Amino acid sequence: MGGGGGGGGGRYLPPSSDAMRRKVEAARQVEQQRLASDVDALLQKFLSKVNDRDAERIQNRLAEVAGMLGDKAEIDQMLFGGSVAKHTYVDGLSDVDALVVLKRDETKGLSPQNVLNDFYDQLRASPPGKDVSSVEKGDLAVTIKYQDGSELQILPAVRTRDAVSIPNSSGKGWNQTSPKIFQKELSRQNDRLGKALVPTIKLVKSLVGDLPEQQRLTGYHAEALALDAAKGYRGEKTPRALLAHVLEHSSERVLKPIGDVTGQSRTVDSNLGPADSTQRKLVAEALSGIKRRLDSATSIHQWKALFGID
Repeated sequence: MGGGGGGGGGRYLPPSSDAMRRKVEAARQVEQQRLASDVDALLQKFLSKVNDRDAERIQNRLAEVAGMLGDKAEIDQMLFGGSVAKHTYVDGLSDVDALVVLKRDETKGLSPQNVLNDFYDQLRASPPGKDVSSVEKGDLAVTIKYQDGSELQILPAVRTRDAVSIPNSSGKGWNQTSPKIFQKELSRQNDRLGKALVPTIKLVKSLVGDLPEQQRLTGYHAEALALDAAKGYRGEKTPRALLAHVLEHSSERVLKPIGDVTGQSRTVDSNLGPADSTQRKLVAEALSGIKRRLDSATSIHQWKALFGID
């Protein structure tokens, strides 16, 4: 009668809790790797569309402006002050600022306002391009608005020896500026990170582009924050991984002003006011919210929703 389980079968021993945890963790890592691979492919496809639709049209518009100004000015492609030169332009989400460098004999004795008025009169008389909706003059620059909602801001500049001077904040005098400084550092960091920084900036601009105006970064500010974040980054060199780092870093860094290394202005984000201002806290919370959505995205469908991809 007594018998125990007989037959040599022995007792069933359930797997230890440690072994089970290892199996669960291994399965989780496999799933994370699969999602990461899918997200990398999704972002690459998204970025390829952004790149394809931007470059040629913007270059054509700048060529039209150059044609309008004729032999009075030269538009040096290396002196573009905005997203075109840095290859970070995103359609509908970036202003494109062009420094238009006048020839020296055309600017002798002229004030910035004289130069600006000449630009405005010439461009308004015959707008460059059939898709122009308006040409408007501001305090420092002329803005050409296009029917697709994008803008081209032309900032007059003059060459002085080896430097370029632009109007100061009052619009009454000239400030020396070095527009290539930012571009060179951005290029250096982009190379160090395996060409991942520039695509990441485009992704950041895409994510912040639909925010309410009071929470939205300017294009140059987004670039400056991303560059600041990149300098201390030692992680995975992919836009997906770098994007998470940039958003986390920016949500804290945006609370303090960032100096403008080009000399065009004192800071790149003066529109947000002093450190820890209410405006800065609104932007910081918006960036933190995007980062939280990124962290909680556990499927490719959630990643698509983040970028508005059907």
